[in-house]
Amino acid sequence: MSNVKKILYIRSGPYEINSSDYNLQEVGLGKAFCDEGYDFDIVYYTKGNNREQIIDVPKNHLRIFWRKGIKLLRSGIYPEVYDKKFLEQYNVVIVSEYSQIMSVILSDRFSNTYLYNGPYYNLFKIPFVEPVYDFLFCKKLNKNIRKFFCKTEMAKDFIAKKGITNSSVVGVGLDTAKFDTEKEIKPETKALLKKMSDHRNFLYIGSISKRKNVELIIKAFVKLKQKDNTDDIQMVIVGKGSKKYTDFCRSLLPEEQSKSVIWCEFIENAQTQFLYKSADVFLLPSVQEIFGMVLLETMYFQTPAISSHSAGAGTLIKSGDNGIIIDNFDEQNWADQMYDLINDKQKVKILGRNASETVNNEFTWEKIAKKMIKDINLS
Repeated sequence: MSNVKKILYIRSGPYEINSSDYNLQEVGLGKAFCDEGYDFDIVYYTKGNNREQIIDVPKNHLRIFWRKGIKLLRSGIYPEVYDKKFLEQYNVVIVSEYSQIMSVILSDRFSNTYLYNGPYYNLFKIPFVEPVYDFLFCKKLNKNIRKFFCKTEMAKDFIAKKGITNSSVVGVGLDTAKFDTEKEIKPETKALLKKMSDHRNFLYIGSISKRKNVELIIKAFVKLKQKDNTDDIQMVIVGKGSKKYTDFCRSLLPEEQSKSVIWCEFIENAQTQFLYKSADVFLLPSVQEIFGMVLLETMYFQTPAISSHSAGAGTLIKSGDNGIIIDNFDEQNWADQMYDLINDKQKVKILGRNASETVNNEFTWEKIAKKMIKDINLS
């Protein structure tokens, strides 16, 4: 084994991700560890053939192993990864989520295993499976895992109720490299920006789903448009979901207001920076949100957010200082807060500036990696 310490990160969930519309947290974390002097390998699930991807970094080596896994209910199992000969090349293993069976397997097979946990509710387990899994494995995990790194206080409290005590909150970081290298505005983005020009814009980016609670901001927007001086205010919704729920959300708009809501199914993640910069206020009304990378992004680009009190918002936002948190889902309250903020240019500017400072000072992957390194045994 070379003198460079090697870290393996496994994203356990058996779900294929598309890097063009998803800001890959693991890659951002890996780049930060490489900057600190370590080699970093990532395992992602794929439905296709096994392949290896090299990520260009200034220092050390960053690789992605796309691997076929066994999908067991909502858990992913990767036999090649937990092979002892494969693991011997690494100094440290970091696995995602307490609720994934790979966490149990790896903590048994590799003595220097750590866990990075995000959910604060039952995300991966069929309801009746969760208590059985907790009974069988939580004590073992608490004993075998060297340290549990949590994305939020809610995530830490969630696993604490299951008897997991060796944990700390490190947060989530933002990898800005994709934005920094994207200079050209693509035609589909230009078309959307043209519609946004000469208007004051609320922006939502995410899936159109019940969990994301898109209906709330549409109902609130309808009430807002009944107020004075709102002719130039519009809402831009970027994302897609089931036809049934999307049609329901659209049906909430009176005909006279339908032209004030712009719908766009897809914009590449790197291109969203141009939308954040052109919007006045970002909206995130989610009922549940593991973290909400869109919050990190919009705050970084100085567009303040109005958000429900989800885990990420509670970690990132100091309400009234760098954004606004609304503790309820009352559409009139949302309408009033949206109206007040978009009509106060000075407040929008101050909140946006403070939001960007928060991300740059506390929530870059460099900061997250440094927190983890303090608790990782790299000897």
